[in-house]
Amino acid sequence: MTTLPRLLHFRVSHYNEKVRWALDHKRWPHLRESLVPGFHVPKVRWLTGQSQLPVLLMDGKPVVGSGTILRELERLRPDPPLFPLDPAQRARADAIEAFFDDEVAPALRRLFWSTYLSRPADCARMSTDGASSATRGLWRACFPLMRPLFRSNMGVDDAQLEVARTRLGTYFDRLEAEIGPRGYLVGDHFGVADLAAAAVMTAIIRPPEFPYPLPEPWPPELVELRTSVADRAGFRWVLDIYARHRGRSAEVAASRPAATPALPA
Repeated sequence: MTTLPRLLHFRVSHYNEKVRWALDHKRWPHLRESLVPGFHVPKVRWLTGQSQLPVLLMDGKPVVGSGTILRELERLRPDPPLFPLDPAQRARADAIEAFFDDEVAPALRRLFWSTYLSRPADCARMSTDGASSATRGLWRACFPLMRPLFRSNMGVDDAQLEVARTRLGTYFDRLEAEIGPRGYLVGDHFGVADLAAAAVMTAIIRPPEFPYPLPEPWPPELVELRTSVADRAGFRWVLDIYARHRGRSAEVAASRPAATPALPA
């Protein structure tokens, strides 16, 4: 590889946190470009033909999606490993990652964004954290147009929010049932299952080691949501995994946000 990998990411996203963590775990120097939700669409669609993040540019070629990126990183830099070599353990790790990616992550994203979408000022601060004041002002001005799109794209409606709230306890049940005697979900060492589950749960847990803290103060609804699960063993497990394994960032430079980003197509 002739150039450093460049990660296009959302600071706030748990899917994007998976890739940041994998790059940091493998001590792989990389660049990061933090994009603003909504304003990211033209650039990402131009590069990849779709509009989802994370995207990792490897020698200029885009790799899309957290699961695909993690497997490409493992292929190119297998040490330190994230994926088990044993076929049975690998199948179990893949199944746990898929469960948290496909079922838990969308539900927690709905719950997280539901605490912000009714609060335009808080939503603007959260979505544009790290960007310029001009970007924040423009995003806030566009928010009435973008809010229905966010609600639709993430399924933030009464019916789906009720399902997410109802199932929240079962997600912790599943997590707690998978924790082994050594404190890991698969085998005796930290791996992709632990990384995926812990990163996804940060949508509502937000450990101190999460690299991009939310602007203070948090919406009261988010504080209440976090408090409602704070006595769960799975909550404590996420905090412990982050404290022991999140480690230092391998980012070597931070891109400056554009002063006047393009509006979404």
